[in-house]
Amino acid sequence: MGNALNLQEIDQEQALHLAKFFIRSGQNIFFFGRRGVGKTQIAIQAAESCKLKVNYINLSVIERPDLAGYPNMNVPGEVVTFKSPVFLPTLEKGKPDSILLFDEVDKASPEVTAPLLEILLHKSINGKPLNAVACILTGNFVNEGAYSNIISSALLDRGAKFILSFNFEKWVDWAKGHGVHDLILGFLHSNPDLACGKVEETTYASPSPRAWTLASDALIKARDLKIVDIETVTQIISGYVGSEAGLKFKIWYEHYRKFEPSVLNLLEDGTMSLNFKELAPTEQVVFVVSACHWAKHKLLAENPKTKNKLAYLEHLCNFLKQNNVSYEIQTVGLNTFDGELITKYKLYDHKAFFEHLGMLEKVWTLKK
Repeated sequence: MGNALNLQEIDQEQALHLAKFFIRSGQNIFFFGRRGVGKTQIAIQAAESCKLKVNYINLSVIERPDLAGYPNMNVPGEVVTFKSPVFLPTLEKGKPDSILLFDEVDKASPEVTAPLLEILLHKSINGKPLNAVACILTGNFVNEGAYSNIISSALLDRGAKFILSFNFEKWVDWAKGHGVHDLILGFLHSNPDLACGKVEETTYASPSPRAWTLASDALIKARDLKIVDIETVTQIISGYVGSEAGLKFKIWYEHYRKFEPSVLNLLEDGTMSLNFKELAPTEQVVFVVSACHWAKHKLLAENPKTKNKLAYLEHLCNFLKQNNVSYEIQTVGLNTFDGELITKYKLYDHKAFFEHLGMLEKVWTLKK
């Protein structure tokens, strides 16, 4: 894809794959992208996948002596030696077992270019070998208003360079495994354009994957603190993702609160006090997401060996079949049941539920 930086754009999965390749090859890689798309997180995940330690260095607060070291005045003789900073561990013996993660490379002072060049080229500082297999550097775009600098070509020539773009489905896969609230995921499935908003210099809050993850953490904490009134929850969410996305989430949350009693009755005894088919399309999505969320919540609250937990899934499956819920809506809701949850609670023992998931997978495979 063409862009002003003349860099190839890759999604999260491709970025993770490439980061692991360059780490194992002992080479450096630069990731550029808008704030909150996961540049730093992907770098850390790649290092951990390669079973390496991560040394994180924020270049926006680093000065030249911080990288190059200070002269050691206590050593006699005419040769000057330097004290290396603690965040750049020297290689004492054996093979290196770490990567150096340089964040905010676009905000680095020009004075750090020289020592950073040595680190990238030789994995050393002042001739001392560093405990580093490779370096990963991350930066933002100039138009984000983040005081970005033009990066030295000498630095850029020391590694592969890519733009990390946002892929909604790939982020959802990550989010499911990292505890992002089901309501956040359900809302964003209906409003994917709000998952990662546009870059605008004049806004102080806008939707981004990071913002939604933080909003999810706050939503979970609000539930723990029994803060569930719509106005407060909306204000909390808006504080992270901005007023426009927060207002749309408020409408979603109002539907959720309205349907919650019916959903709980459905899961407990299989009865419903409303006609699902008479609901508006958005309301149907909210109802299904709520039902799947509470089914998962009840499973997690139950002892894994409790047989009664299967009744929740029985009632859920019956509801989906009897009301001919569209495959698209079912997928949005059932996405919350990831492989780890299915394995932990042996949900594959529940024939109807497991066959239902298999049926949905076949449908989407055929559509692709």
